[in-house]
Amino acid sequence: MRLSKDRQTASAAIRVGKSFSMEARADISPVGLLAIGAMVGVILLGSAVIVATARRKQKPTPSTAIEADPAARI
Repeated sequence: MRLSKDRQTASAAIRVGKSFSMEARADISPVGLLAIGAMVGVILLGSAVIVATARRKQKPTPSTAIEADPAARI
């Protein structure tokens, strides 16, 4: 098996009525599949970090703690 020469292909065709038809074809090598898998993994990992950071409670800063406590005002 040669990674750059062995290719996988897929094609699809759709026709709706007499006036609309569409054809699609994809051609990819095993190295390309590995690259796509790596990109998807990095994207999912990055979005998980963003979600975890967004869900974390933030510590109140001194200015917001004073605003939240009316008794602390002078």
